[in-house]
Amino acid sequence: MSDEPTTAGDDPGEERMPTPEEVAAQFVHRLGRTPVRDILMQTMATMNDVAGIRMGLGPEGDEVKDMAQARLAIETIRALLQLTEREVGAAAVRPFTEPLAALQMAYAQIAEADRSAGQDVPPPPEPPQPDPASRLWTPPGAR
Repeated sequence: MSDEPTTAGDDPGEERMPTPEEVAAQFVHRLGRTPVRDILMQTMATMNDVAGIRMGLGPEGDEVKDMAQARLAIETIRALLQLTEREVGAAAVRPFTEPLAALQMAYAQIAEADRSAGQDVPPPPEPPQPDPASRLWTPPGAR
């Protein structure tokens, strides 16, 4: 499948928009060749943007503010960070840990301000819990 524009109609130089089927076929073609690692990174970057926008920090401000959606985006980042670190390595997630912490802090501050104003806000996302399998084992009674 070519990325070149296709032509149709009476004018041989006329460009036409691809059909929905052609767009879908190109999408499937690219997905089949894009490493999942790259898709994970792009998804985490997108969720960072979504979280900020849904907290009302984007160009549309409070018009699209939805703290429940912001919380879901933050939780999605947290889950993807854990998975990516386990599957790809700590170096791959390092660029996302500070932005996640900043988002969590912003969420807590905005939620507190909203609660003070009498608005109903979901509780802040839980901080990441260490993986029990990665903790150092100590024998019973040795504290």
